[in-house]
Amino acid sequence: MIFFHINKKLLLMKLHYFVGIGGYAPLIPFMSTIAKQRGYSSFIVGLVFAVMPIPGMLAKIIFGSLTDKYNCRRLVFVLSAILTSLLVFIMLLIPNTNTNEEMDDSDAIRSPLFWLFWTTATLFATTATVKNVLEDTICMNLLGENKHQYGGQRLWGSIGYSLLAIASGVCVDWYSKEQEFKNYTPCFVIALMCFILDIFVVSNIEVVQESSYTNKVSSDVKKLLTEFRILAFIVWVVLFGFFVSFLWNFLFWYLEDLSTFYHPETKSWMKTLQGLAILIQCFGGEVPSFFLSGYILKRVGHMNVFSIMFFVYALIFFLFSIIENPVYVLPVEILSGVAFALFYSGAISYAHLSTPAGAEGTFQGVVGTALTGIGTPIGSLVGGYMFQIIGSISSFKLLSVLVLITCIVQIIVNQMIIRFSKNRNIKTTSRRGQPEVGVDFTL
Repeated sequence: MIFFHINKKLLLMKLHYFVGIGGYAPLIPFMSTIAKQRGYSSFIVGLVFAVMPIPGMLAKIIFGSLTDKYNCRRLVFVLSAILTSLLVFIMLLIPNTNTNEEMDDSDAIRSPLFWLFWTTATLFATTATVKNVLEDTICMNLLGENKHQYGGQRLWGSIGYSLLAIASGVCVDWYSKEQEFKNYTPCFVIALMCFILDIFVVSNIEVVQESSYTNKVSSDVKKLLTEFRILAFIVWVVLFGFFVSFLWNFLFWYLEDLSTFYHPETKSWMKTLQGLAILIQCFGGEVPSFFLSGYILKRVGHMNVFSIMFFVYALIFFLFSIIENPVYVLPVEILSGVAFALFYSGAISYAHLSTPAGAEGTFQGVVGTALTGIGTPIGSLVGGYMFQIIGSISSFKLLSVLVLITCIVQIIVNQMIIRFSKNRNIKTTSRRGQPEVGVDFTL
């Protein structure tokens, strides 16, 4: 019989994931629609989303290496939480410039408010990426030999994200009742409350850090990046970031287009619908998938999971492209949650198991950079351009084909690695002799 029990040592980590990741739900998903309401074109929004992760890309590598070398994960972790709260407060104070007309791109980039808003948002995204790398590294080290319990911790981030997304959507629709434009003030207030609470949580989390960072470890990480299987893994993470950026940054934009073209009656409760989409994605897809990720990765294998998830994303983009009623996006969001949770869990565990002891933060920073520092920015730029040139529906149809091609290529490359590589994969042991992620129902 399987008994469920709570590991008290990990309670604060769970609470951090709940409020620390959940705090982004009132802002990140709605950022593109906030920009659209300010009159910025899809190309400008895509361009900004492409530039936003660049400082974070550098910060991930720099702070990942520094915290490994100088044993200062706790300090940087707490400082990133404080700075995140401060930046949300600044964004709350920036005046709104709502308009029904799309601004000329040149006029937009000459506006001081444009630069104030996006500079603050970029700094916000940078602190988020640093905190993301540190939280996963700290969590993995807290788990010790029980790396297979990572999904049981990370799922609390999905729970918090989904609940706060639907709460924010309902509050925005209620607060904006009988107004011409949506008022996003409740989003900033809810996010600020979460991040302030998170400061107290991260200040009390036990940080377990090995003092084993040496020049030899640094050299080992460089050697790791010369292995073909690792380079292939990083390419898959980049492509994952490229494709998922379309959903992160433009799905809500797409839903508002569907509402405008086909179902204008949904406009009055669009934010609630968008929040409900995140709720279903997280509770219907991410939470159970994070919970079962260890079992699935052990039985199926990391690279095979990546192949399946690429195919699922191809199906997701195709389904989105044929939907006319924005309500019908809700069941598809379950697939989106499953795909993200399994791919993300696989990437985190594969990276950790492949990393020399003491350099976890460094390599997690490299993987994080591949995801949100390379793949996501390129996807954002291409997505904004595609939405402006060929439209949102045609963009999703084209993406379904591109993801399917990626899936086929990934399967072929994976089979080549298995056949020709001496170190075939990490199916049974890692560089540190630890077993691959397995099943465990400890929360």
